[in-house]
Amino acid sequence: MEDLLKPDYGVLALTVCNFLLLVYLLKKFAWNRIIGALESREQQIAQDKLQAQQAREAAEKIKSELDEKLAQIADEAAKKMAEAVKMGETQKEQLLAAAKEQSERLAEQAKAQIEAEKNKALSDVRGEIAHVSVLAASKVIEQQLNEDAAKAVVDRVLAEVKAK
Repeated sequence: MEDLLKPDYGVLALTVCNFLLLVYLLKKFAWNRIIGALESREQQIAQDKLQAQQAREAAEKIKSELDEKLAQIADEAAKKMAEAVKMGETQKEQLLAAAKEQSERLAEQAKAQIEAEKNKALSDVRGEIAHVSVLAASKVIEQQLNEDAAKAVVDRVLAEVKAK
């Protein structure tokens, strides 16, 4: 067990030589490739970060443009809705005015027609009264009666007219 604690300088020198030979071989054949691969990977990562940043900026720009367009569209829609409401109100007022005018015209026509019917009825009544008067007068003359008899004849004639 003591041998294990004592250093063996031959093995130590051989291990150091092997290590130095390994470092030399790695440096000569692999180190540049490993460093080149790491640098290439580092450049790729930096380039990917730059592209991601540019893509993020482009997306934010597009988002802001779309937000502006959406706001413009909303404004235009609000304006068109206001115009449509205004046009609807105008048409409503025009329709109400036309309906009012038509109702007034119809009322005037109805009044005129009623007045004409009234005048015709009065004319008919006057004609009938004239006819009745002539008829009554002729009956009174035919009978040449006194005043009481003439009243009775007129009343009888009026009763006949009412019956017709």
